[in-house]
Amino acid sequence: MRYPQEVSARNPGFATMGSQEFRAASSVSPRSGSVHQVLIEGSVPVTAQSLRTAKSDFEMLGRWQSESGNWLSLKARRKTGYASVWLDSHGHPVKIGHAVHAGGVVREVRWDPPRSEQTEAWKVQQRNHIASLIASWHAEGVQASEPVQLPQSVVGTFDLDRFRFAVEPTVASEHAVLSVVNAENRLSPVADLLHERGRICGMVTRPGWKGTPEDRKRRWRREVEAILNRAAEQGLL
Repeated sequence: MRYPQEVSARNPGFATMGSQEFRAASSVSPRSGSVHQVLIEGSVPVTAQSLRTAKSDFEMLGRWQSESGNWLSLKARRKTGYASVWLDSHGHPVKIGHAVHAGGVVREVRWDPPRSEQTEAWKVQQRNHIASLIASWHAEGVQASEPVQLPQSVVGTFDLDRFRFAVEPTVASEHAVLSVVNAENRLSPVADLLHERGRICGMVTRPGWKGTPEDRKRRWRREVEAILNRAAEQGLL
């Protein structure tokens, strides 16, 4: 099945407070005639200024259609590292999960019941859409600048699932770190590896990456081992 192209949009009719979402409305003070904005789907009123701030921070990153024909969407705020996943249920948005991200890279996606019982294939497909939207959204917010150079200690990189990874041996001869490279060429560690002259003996994922599927970790391991073997042959370890 061919997926529709993901589209960016904003949802100016809503503001959020914590994990709750409210629709904004206006009311006129009978005394002064001044207009105040209130929340009609919640019991906690906010000021006009705080509501404007919430509306400007809250963004709809995009929407896509699953193989079963359901429409999903992703919402987030800048500088929070958190994005929520929503399902269009008969015209009403229902929150079904969330993603944790940093530097434009998705670190973890968690699904609320009953979507947590979906197949791994379904979860991977939705994660790919989420990762693509967050990467594009992050790139839009990054000011144009010359990317920093990768550290000289990096002995190799590889691309997997539309992300770039770097392998960096440490001062301990048997230890190496696998990191994801963000849009600014900065490294975020995802796993520690023990090796013997390039041959991987063990791998432990960092916090935030514990939920990585086993198949993906095996692919990481193969790629890292190939890079470390080449580095060993060149006397870089």
